[in-house]
Amino acid sequence: METKKPICGILSVAMPLVGLLVGFAGSAFTHDPPRPHQSGAVATIVSLSLLCAVSGIIIGISGIVRRERFRWLPVFGLIWSVGWALSYFAA
Repeated sequence: METKKPICGILSVAMPLVGLLVGFAGSAFTHDPPRPHQSGAVATIVSLSLLCAVSGIIIGISGIVRRERFRWLPVFGLIWSVGWALSYFAA
């Protein structure tokens, strides 16, 4: 059986990083004086950031199911995404 390229594994590790970058870029909205639509922008940024973590979970599971070449990569991405998504609800 031929092993597949670790595309899902790489994406499962990259998605939490994208979510962190979205969160850091969106933190500029919280330091300014309050504006009329600031709460909506912050809610959108948090939702996008959490969506990146959840998509990392889904992509990590699909990488494990596909039996990609570097087996540890989707497993690491899955664990990291789950931990990062759960940290939203722990705070």
